Amino acid sequence: MIGIAIGGFSGAITRYFFYLLIESKMWQPKAATWLVNSIGSFTLGLFIGSGNLSSFWITGFLGAFTTFSTMALDIVKDLEDGKWLHAVGYVGATLAGGIGLFSLGYVLI
Repeated sequence: MIGIAIGGFSGAITRYFFYLLIESKMWQPKAATWLVNSIGSFTLGLFIGSGNLSSFWITGFLGAFTTFSTMALDIVKDLEDGKWLHAVGYVGATLAGGIGLFSLGYVLI
């Protein structure tokens, strides 16, 4: 449990600094969310593919590093603003990217 908590803290802090880096480059916040989730999916694929089922990394770090809730908020904001096509594209890019990158990480090991 302590390992998961430390992993979660580390993942959340890493995500926060990643967001600061992306926003300092004047990217859209959705780009940061998409990149974080994509990196997390790829990394999860690497861990699962290698047989490394470490709770510290999978549940703790990657669980806190990736963010479904922020993605959902971004989508709802787009829908409220009438940006239906953008919302659908964002969902598609997130799902396709996540599944594709997980699969790539999984087969690389």
